[in-house]
Amino acid sequence: MAKLSCAPHFAFSIHQPSAELFQVFDRMLLLRKGGETVYFGDLGKNATTLINYFESNGSRECLPDENPAEFMLDVIGAGATATSTQDWHAIWRSSEESKRLQKEVDEIHTTGRNHPPVEATLQSEFATSWLNQTGLLLKRNLQAYWRDPTYLMAKLVLNVVGGLFIGFTFFKSKNTQQGTQNKLFAIFMATILSVPLSNQLQVPFINTRTIYEIRERPSRMYSWTALITAQLLVEIPWNILGSTLLYFCWYWTVGFESSRAGYTYLAVAAMCPSAEIAALAFSILFSFVLMFNGVLQPFRQLGWWRWMYRLSPYTYLIEGLLGQAIGNQEIQCSPVEFVNLEPPSGQTCGQYLDAWISRAGGYVTNPDASSSCQFCSVRLTDQFLAQNFNIFYAHHWRNVGLLVAYIIFNVSIF
Repeated sequence: MAKLSCAPHFAFSIHQPSAELFQVFDRMLLLRKGGETVYFGDLGKNATTLINYFESNGSRECLPDENPAEFMLDVIGAGATATSTQDWHAIWRSSEESKRLQKEVDEIHTTGRNHPPVEATLQSEFATSWLNQTGLLLKRNLQAYWRDPTYLMAKLVLNVVGGLFIGFTFFKSKNTQQGTQNKLFAIFMATILSVPLSNQLQVPFINTRTIYEIRERPSRMYSWTALITAQLLVEIPWNILGSTLLYFCWYWTVGFESSRAGYTYLAVAAMCPSAEIAALAFSILFSFVLMFNGVLQPFRQLGWWRWMYRLSPYTYLIEGLLGQAIGNQEIQCSPVEFVNLEPPSGQTCGQYLDAWISRAGGYVTNPDASSSCQFCSVRLTDQFLAQNFNIFYAHHWRNVGLLVAYIIFNVSIF
């Protein structure tokens, strides 16, 4: 109450206050049964102004140890057993205090009439600006999230457990053809974590939307665009924290190149879900996104479904992540991945396979040998990704632009 009293003006309705609480108030409007005014004015120190008013108009004397609130109720006959023979409403209307108050009210009315008319045209649907609405809603959402540790811990634990599970499933994958494919699926599985994260997001968002639809939109408290923007912004810091935990549990355990750690960390943050995916059809739509991004079903095997490959935003997310994490690296075939060839008589392995390597790629481990050529069909990860998954390292900046365009489009239509 002390904090509230620091504001310019406040009105309180009190019922049977204690003597200490009664001293907190400066002015009081006292009504008797029927809503008729009995007193309106200052209380004074220790309620002396109020007590003097009643005593000067014929009431009994207030005892020194009596609660002023109980005294006034007893005097006007508003107590449980109190009665009054005086008409305190009539006394108030004929009192000097009432006349002074009425004079003050008349002066306020006169001053108000002399002011120029106020523009009554409705300038905006809402009482405050869109930025102010968004700021207040963001503050409210941040407080609501902080008071819901179950939701926050579920989000963070999912990232940690998912990162450790994927990381140790593909622990220290080597730079062989199989190891490169393992790294590819490690990245793909890390993006799949966005599915349960999105399902977690639906609960607080739908609860907030329900309150908005029932109470806050009919009263024009704020714009729905401010609500959506605040919901998007409040998720950002927690998803960045969750992505950071996922990254540290996942990146080095899989065995990705350390020199690209910083860039890949920024790319992982793009997997954070946003509020527009909190729809009932999310699982069905997301299944199409996963099936046609070129990982589970390579691009060359999609047939006429290639239009879905180009339409899916996950195509560009996967290509950006894979190109950054494992692109432009040399592949060292394991013994089982080498192809053993016999060159024609009089030619070395290098001479025999040079034309093929210049056209199709690959390398020979023993180019000077004249028998038992050990040939690896892939030399660089770029070649492996392009041939099998239609993924190109050179497209990483293009993919960033396309993902930004997808985000802007989704937010704008929501």
